[in-house]
Amino acid sequence: MRSRNPLRAASSGIFLLFLALAFLVSQADGKLFLPILFVGLAITSLIGSLSMLNPRGVYGGLYAFVWLLGLAFCFLFGFWPWILFVVAVSAILGALAQPIMAALMSMSFLAMPSNLNTQPQQPYQESPRQQDPYQQQSYQEGYQPPPSSPQPSPESYQEGGKQYTNPSSEYDQPQSQYPPQELPPQ
Repeated sequence: MRSRNPLRAASSGIFLLFLALAFLVSQADGKLFLPILFVGLAITSLIGSLSMLNPRGVYGGLYAFVWLLGLAFCFLFGFWPWILFVVAVSAILGALAQPIMAALMSMSFLAMPSNLNTQPQQPYQESPRQQDPYQQQSYQEGYQPPPSSPQPSPESYQEGGKQYTNPSSEYDQPQSQYPPQELPPQ
């Protein structure tokens, strides 16, 4: 059974509060419905991404937060040229991805394991591979054909797991002999 995360439940409650607030305010002024809704979605996405306790998830939630707040701003004041501001902030977030991820990984609440099991995590180890005859070889070794299985003789063949012998090879030879033809004189 999955344990409930209080931040995830709080983000759902915050979204419902902002949705109700957007409907109430839209009764008086319909222009504020989308900005309030997008602010609620932005806060919800940030809190929801924090609930994952995963630095990559928080970084993705940060992108959603910036875009949803930017959309709220654009709906409040008009799109052009404010959407360019949101694109610029998004580009800056992308350029600073490594330092932001390093900072998120160093935070103590994100450094905790996301599951509450007391079993230590085993590091990933690649399972030993079986020798594959088609496995890629190094360039210096040159081409080495894969080891071939014994081929049946031409007089026999294998079908359906059973070995059969070909009928006599008399059918492989021409049946009649033609007289030798002479070349015409030159």
